[in-house]
Amino acid sequence: MKKWLLIIVGIIGLPVLLLAGYWFHDWRVLPQVPATPGPEQQLLKPGLEQVAAEMQQALYQSRAQQQLPALTAAVVWRGELVWAGAAGFADVAKQQPATIHSQFRIGSSSKPVTATAMARAVQAGTLELDRPIRHYMKNLPNPVWGDFTLRQLLSHTAGLPGYEQNNDWVGVWRTLIKQHRYTDVMDSLTLFDQAQLQFQPGQGFLYSSFGTNLASAVLQSALAEPFLAYLAREISQPLALPSLMAAEVAYPQQVQFYFSHEQQVKPHWPVDLSQKWAGGGLAASSVDLAKLGAAWLDPAFINPDIQQQFWTPQKLKSGEVNEQNYALGWRVTERDFLFCEQDNKLTKAIRYIHHGGVSDGAQSWLVVYPELQLVLAMNTNAVKKNYCDFAGQAAEIIRPFLRHIAPELLR
Repeated sequence: MKKWLLIIVGIIGLPVLLLAGYWFHDWRVLPQVPATPGPEQQLLKPGLEQVAAEMQQALYQSRAQQQLPALTAAVVWRGELVWAGAAGFADVAKQQPATIHSQFRIGSSSKPVTATAMARAVQAGTLELDRPIRHYMKNLPNPVWGDFTLRQLLSHTAGLPGYEQNNDWVGVWRTLIKQHRYTDVMDSLTLFDQAQLQFQPGQGFLYSSFGTNLASAVLQSALAEPFLAYLAREISQPLALPSLMAAEVAYPQQVQFYFSHEQQVKPHWPVDLSQKWAGGGLAASSVDLAKLGAAWLDPAFINPDIQQQFWTPQKLKSGEVNEQNYALGWRVTERDFLFCEQDNKLTKAIRYIHHGGVSDGAQSWLVVYPELQLVLAMNTNAVKKNYCDFAGQAAEIIRPFLRHIAPELLR
């Protein structure tokens, strides 16, 4: 008995010791950032010099205040990239500056990317949102899934668990350590194919990246084309988004990812996010993420009827709108303040369509203001415990541009 106890303690204790050793090693103080951006740190539309200068200054201040290794942002208005900025470091040890082309893990901002792929397939008539998925996938790993619809999967109302509720224990372990390489979305379904449903489809809401991952497998089956290949063919290539791809793919301008503590950072340990491309495993630059958001305002790319379907908060079977006002791959909000800025009121409520993402050593934020034809994307290579400490900075960055195009909104 004592022998087995020692073995168990050793199995548990060794990883803990290794983790502790990693945590206390290799912290670096964040270096200062040059006050003037280099040629790769800012892009602006001619005639917006003063507005761009104010946005760039807000970007610098936000990066410094929140002690982020790097912070990038991009703004698209009326279908045109009008400003992009970068502050801080893609690699702190090398003091390599971040640029407007720097690529970041985008976490759950992968969901609106996946929604874009789904919208294009629905528009083409390849998929129907309310048809049971068994019509597209004949050999489902779990037969209980057969009656799910894509509408339920994309709105988190199918009843699948989130990471915390998953009781497929092999899947729990692999989801936690993120070291296994998956080469097909079908393979990653094994992470939750033995998990119990949390409620009957349509009866409740539970945010679940597993649902988005399953939706990507349905898409792949319906098209008889690998999910990532379809994403490249239908999204990245026609929209000219070179940085939008699976996060584990080597990309020359991908940043280093970090843990952060006070004014110090250390590199995040290597992870493999191939288990969740559709729900949280993609990467992109702020410029490309903003361009993707702007594509939703282009009726030639996504027609208004499809846009309306994907941007309508979904109702449960009770008739009530789900608790997060979640649509299909997007959240929908209408308030008289910018995100996280409750104390700084606008003159009237505005609608914004948005999604955030948290990944291993990275955070992202994508927001579309349809009535203003305005899109902002923002990325960093560390994680703030309070998400608003990151995403709330977008309000300061976008305000100079709002003052330029819609001064009547600001008090």
